[in-house]
Amino acid sequence: MSWRDLQGQWQRTAVTPLSASTVQDTLRRVQRLRRGILWRDGMETVVALALVPVVYGWLRSAVRAHALLMEASAALLLAWLFYVPWRLWRARRLLPRSDPGLPPQHYLQLQKQALLAQARMLERVAWWYLAPCMLGIAGMTIGKHGMTRHALIYLGAVFVLYVGVERLNKRAAKHNFRRRVAEIDATCRELTTLEATETTTPSAKENHDDP
Repeated sequence: MSWRDLQGQWQRTAVTPLSASTVQDTLRRVQRLRRGILWRDGMETVVALALVPVVYGWLRSAVRAHALLMEASAALLLAWLFYVPWRLWRARRLLPRSDPGLPPQHYLQLQKQALLAQARMLERVAWWYLAPCMLGIAGMTIGKHGMTRHALIYLGAVFVLYVGVERLNKRAAKHNFRRRVAEIDATCRELTTLEATETTTPSAKENHDDP
């Protein structure tokens, strides 16, 4: 069933299990979420690439000073700055493009898989995003200032900030992505019912017209 067939079924059926606005509302929310993903990934990528020269300068300075801890920490941060855009791209590439000829249910299923990938990525942000950055910053700070009181206070504040970022990402995964997945599941169930109605209606009419 194409989008045009679906619209025709809405118009022909007096009572349907799915209102014409339900799918459109679901798609509108998904598209809004898609734009948010593209904006977020774009900003993250720009910031990461802008920081590459800075961190590379740290690495060169550490190599010249023969500071092994700072060398390792700067190298970790440099690798992390390249990894983050790649990790975002790997989840983003699952987002399907709008195709009027694509069956609605198939398109929504593709969207579901893409949104689940986004949710899982945000739920694991502590491991692939926060932990490498925290280790790199800790190594650079301790390597430069030692285990001083001010260094430990600074790292403690960074850790608290990272805990807050992790919780915000998990909240976004639950409310922004998994909630949309649940809406897609409900819409797909209604589409299945509507397609079944479209299939059985002609048969019922033929049986009624038989002498």
